[in-house]
Amino acid sequence: MTIRNYLIAGSFLLLAGCDDNNAAPLIPNVIVNDQLNLTNIQYNRLRQDNGYVYLNAGVRGIIVIRENANRYRAIERNCSYKPEDACGIVEVDASNLFLKDPCCGSQFDLTGQVTGGPATYPLRQYGTTLQGNFLYITN
Repeated sequence: MTIRNYLIAGSFLLLAGCDDNNAAPLIPNVIVNDQLNLTNIQYNRLRQDNGYVYLNAGVRGIIVIRENANRYRAIERNCSYKPEDACGIVEVDASNLFLKDPCCGSQFDLTGQVTGGPATYPLRQYGTTLQGNFLYITN
């Protein structure tokens, strides 16, 4: 290996070790494997479009939102801005039109995309599968 190759390899190692302030925040990975019986009264709000429920699952909870009769979203409540902050828990705004983190003031649309900072990364989403009256939420 030539000196030039050593310099190139060393440069890559140096760059890889640098702290990148623009890196995506690290929200812990947890196993999500939930099943909702949509005929259950506690999920009554999921019978209408844009209806939502909170689940005690994921890292800090999950918001399940019905887009239409065949499509649901499951969005992590752990805010993507400073996810280690204990108060960084996303909730549905009183208008039912967007999601917000009252701690940092970040706002997200109902798909979890950032609409107002300081957050710059979308919220984590979990997979959903509808089979009959059962909604499965997994990662």
